[in-house]
Amino acid sequence: MTMFWLLACALYVFGVPGALAQITTNILTLMIAFIAMFFPVIVIWTVAYVSNALRGMRAETNVLRSSMDQIRTVLADRPAEDESRGIKMQEQLNEIAALTQQTDKRLNDLTTTSLISPSEPAGPRTDAAALAEKQNEEDDFSQTSLPLQTPSGPERMPITVSEFIKALNFPDNAEDKEGFRVLRRAFEERELGKLLQASQDVLTLLSQDGIYMDDLTPDKPLPAVWRRFASGQRGLTVSALGGIRDRSALTLAKTRLKNDPVFRDAAHHFLRKFDQILIEFEHTAEDHELLEMSQTRTARAFMLLGRVAGSFD
Repeated sequence: MTMFWLLACALYVFGVPGALAQITTNILTLMIAFIAMFFPVIVIWTVAYVSNALRGMRAETNVLRSSMDQIRTVLADRPAEDESRGIKMQEQLNEIAALTQQTDKRLNDLTTTSLISPSEPAGPRTDAAALAEKQNEEDDFSQTSLPLQTPSGPERMPITVSEFIKALNFPDNAEDKEGFRVLRRAFEERELGKLLQASQDVLTLLSQDGIYMDDLTPDKPLPAVWRRFASGQRGLTVSALGGIRDRSALTLAKTRLKNDPVFRDAAHHFLRKFDQILIEFEHTAEDHELLEMSQTRTARAFMLLGRVAGSFD
């Protein structure tokens, strides 16, 4: 269109007799002629630029509208998914709680029976380390045992390292019979049972805020870091234990720890129990066993709560 207009102006100036002479008679006429010639060109280019800008804005608007529709769809679906996952986790925690009550009842029954029948000779009191030595001497088991307090009894065998790690992770689902069997054995260990109960409490409280250990992917601390923490070191040398990078989980947990006294008491109780068990476990654990332990749900809860509580500072 610009070329067409300039061509028309040139034909007028050079094609019409006397037009050029009339235009150049004075400066004012020449200026008016130039304005008349180039003003339409400026208007044409302005309209073209605005039209191009409008097309670009329209395209961006369509992209934003599409993105907003996708976000609405995700937000509409997410509550249902979170509710379903929360219900599943709550059912699992309820099953663990029921198992804990059954275990406590069995232990109380055993205690009552032993008190009512004093005529029966009591078995020698042994700890898990002695039973582990006896087990290694009499049988060829491939797994080591943990130096944790074990109720007395001639047929009671100490929990193995693999069972200890599996218990810290809790059963995967309601059909995990092996997981519940191991958890039942673990609750029979006095101190380990206290840790598992404390872990169950904080996992339940965290799930109320939508924080699930399976969603966290923490950095894997080296075994040496766990050993330094168990030996009492704090600060930069053990900072890798706070390898939780989920900002949402950290913010929610820190806010809950600050504002909810019940959660705060449960969290600090859990951190103390984990610290006590870790000190015992670290003495006999191999490096690969410490790595496996760090991937359990209980260890992840410790890393999350330990970071927001400042336990690694």
